[in-house]
Amino acid sequence: MSERTGEGSEGGASGESGSRRVEVYPGKEAVVEFDPALTFECVPDCTWCCHHGVLLYDDDFYELAQRASLAETTETFRGEEFVRKEEKDHDHVGEDGEACVFLREDGLCALHAEHDWKPTRCSVFPLEVREVDGEIHVDVRGEAHEHCDGLGVSDRRLVDELDAFLPPLLWELEDPDTERAL
Repeated sequence: MSERTGEGSEGGASGESGSRRVEVYPGKEAVVEFDPALTFECVPDCTWCCHHGVLLYDDDFYELAQRASLAETTETFRGEEFVRKEEKDHDHVGEDGEACVFLREDGLCALHAEHDWKPTRCSVFPLEVREVDGEIHVDVRGEAHEHCDGLGVSDRRLVDELDAFLPPLLWELEDPDTERAL
C-alpha cells in the first residue's frame, strides 16, 4: 500500500493534522483520518462490535442467505437490511442485554468461526467509512476509543492493514457509509 499526506486536509477525530491518502488496492484509495500510528488487534472476550445491528449491503445479504435463514437472522429497518440483534443469556452482550444473533456463548461469531466469512460491516470494525465527494474516507469510530479493547494493544498498525478491514466492495457502493445503525 502506498501512502501520501494530503495537503490542506483537515484531520479526523484523532486530531491528526492532515489526512493521508492510502492506496488500499490498485486504483482504490482511501482518505485516512486517524493517527497512522494507531494499532489494532481483536482481543478475546471484547465483543463490543457485536452489540450493534450489522448493516448488510446487497452482496452481504446474498452471501448470508447461503449460510443462514434470512427470515430468522435479519430484519429490515428504514428500508435497509440488518443482521438481527437478540437478547442473549451470556456475558457477551451490550448494555441493553442484546447482541448479534450470530454471537455465540463463547464470544465468537458463528459466521466467522464456522463459515470463515463475515459481513462487510463486521470487517470494517472498529473503523467507520463514509463517502465524501466521491472518495472513501476512513476514521476510527468515535466510541471505539472508549469501548474497543483492541485499540493500541499490538504492533499491527491499522493504516498498514487497511485491505484487511476495507473490502473492495466499498468502492462499488453508491453509499458506503457504515455509521448507519439498527
